[in-house]
Amino acid sequence: MINLRHYNFSANIHLFRMKDIGILLDVNSGAVHVLDDQTFYFVKELIGNRGDWELAQTLTAAAYSPVLAEEIGKELEEAYRAGILFTEEAEFEFDYGSFFPKSICLNVAHLCNMRCRYCFAQQGSFGQNQGLMSMEVARQAVDFLIRSSGPRKNLELDFFGGEPLLNMDVVKATVEYGRERASQAGKQVSFTLTTNAMTLEEQVRDYLVAEGISVILSLDGRPEVNDRMRILPDGEGTYRRIAPRIQAMVASNPVSYYVRGTFTARNLDFINDFLHLASLGFENISLEPVSGGAPGIALTEEHLPQIALQYEELAEVILAREREGKPLNFFHFNLDLNGPCLAKRLTGCGAGIEYLAVTPEGDIYPCHQFIGIPEFKMGNVREGMVDESVRQIFAGNTLSQKECRNCWARFHCGGGCHAQAYFQSGDISVPHQLTCLMHQKRLECSFYIAARRMEG
Repeated sequence: MINLRHYNFSANIHLFRMKDIGILLDVNSGAVHVLDDQTFYFVKELIGNRGDWELAQTLTAAAYSPVLAEEIGKELEEAYRAGILFTEEAEFEFDYGSFFPKSICLNVAHLCNMRCRYCFAQQGSFGQNQGLMSMEVARQAVDFLIRSSGPRKNLELDFFGGEPLLNMDVVKATVEYGRERASQAGKQVSFTLTTNAMTLEEQVRDYLVAEGISVILSLDGRPEVNDRMRILPDGEGTYRRIAPRIQAMVASNPVSYYVRGTFTARNLDFINDFLHLASLGFENISLEPVSGGAPGIALTEEHLPQIALQYEELAEVILAREREGKPLNFFHFNLDLNGPCLAKRLTGCGAGIEYLAVTPEGDIYPCHQFIGIPEFKMGNVREGMVDESVRQIFAGNTLSQKECRNCWARFHCGGGCHAQAYFQSGDISVPHQLTCLMHQKRLECSFYIAARRMEG
C-alpha cells in the first residue's frame, strides 16, 4: 500500500474522461494511462480522499468487488514502483540565462498588401514606420545570429512581416548570405517564410521549393469566413485570389508547410473551416485562436464551452481520417508523449533568449509581438549585442516563478505566451487565463487521440 496522504494530486495528476475513455496523465513522467471504469473510480476516490489508499480501496470494493479492488490496487502500485504513476516533481538546476540564441524572426517588411481586421501588427507596421528591410540590415542580422549562437550548430531564420514577399529580393539575398556565413562558421541554417500568398506567383513558388524553405500560408477557411477578416485595402475579400495560389504552393511539394487560419468569435464553428481547408487538399493545418481583437472578434471565456466542443469534434475527425487512410495533421494536436525538452518544459517558446525578432531598422525584440514596446527593445543588430537587463527578465520567467507551477499542463506549455500575458495584465509572468484553458482542452484532445490509437 502506498502512502499518498501528502501527495499534490492537483499539480501532478490529471484525471479526466473524454467520450467513453478514462485517461490519467502523470505530469512529471509524462506517462498517459488509459483506465477502465473500475480503475478510474479507484483513482477518483483516491484523489477525492486526499491520498487515503485504504479508503479508496474500501470504496472500490463496495462499488464493485473486494477481489477487483485488490487487483486494481496492485496494478496501480506496480505502476508507481515503475516510476510512471504518482511521481514527484524533480528539482532542476537550470540557468536559462546561459542559453544561446538559435532563431531569429526577420521582419523584412513592415508593409502589407492586406488589411486583416484582427491584425495584431497594426496592418504590418507594428506601430512603427512602414518600410522594407535593407540588405545591409539583413546581413547584420545574420551575422548577429551566427556570432551570438555560441556552440549551437542548427539555426533558424524566419521571414516575417507585414508581408515578406514584398521584399523578395532581400529574402533571396539573405538566404544566399545566410547559408554562406553558416557554412563558414560550421553551422547550418534553415529558413521559414510566412505569407498571405497575395503575390505567391509561380516563380516565387519555384524558388521556395528549390531552396528548401518551409512555408506558412495564411487562409482562414471557408470563403465567407476568410473574406470577413482577411481583406484588401478597398475592403474586398481575398479568398478568390489566395486560395488557388496556396493550393499551387502545396502541390509544388515544399520541404514543409502549414496552412494557417485564425478563428474568432465570428466563426466558433471552426471545425467547418478545418474541413474546408482539408477539402482543398491541405494535410497540414493550423487554426489559431485570435490574439486580442475588437469586441465581436475577440474570444472570451463565454466562448470556451463551444470552443471545447469544436476541439473534441476535431479530434474525432482526425481519428476518422486516419481510419480511412487519409491522415490530417492538426498543429495543436501534435504531441510528443515523451514530453518536450527541458528548456521548453520550463520556459515555453524561448522568446528573449533562444528566439529574437529584428525590425527593418535592425532593432531587436524578444519576439515579433513585443515589437514597438520601448521597454522590451533589446538593442540593434548594428551594435551586435542585446540589453542584458531585458534578457534577464525573460531568463527569469520560468515555471518556478509563475502561478502555473501547480497546473497539470505546465510542462506542455512552459508557462504560456509571454506576450499574451503582458497584453492582458502588463506582466509577462501572469498567464493569460483563456489561452491556458484552450491549451488544456487541446492537450486533453491530444491525449484522447493517443488513447484511441493505443486501442488499435
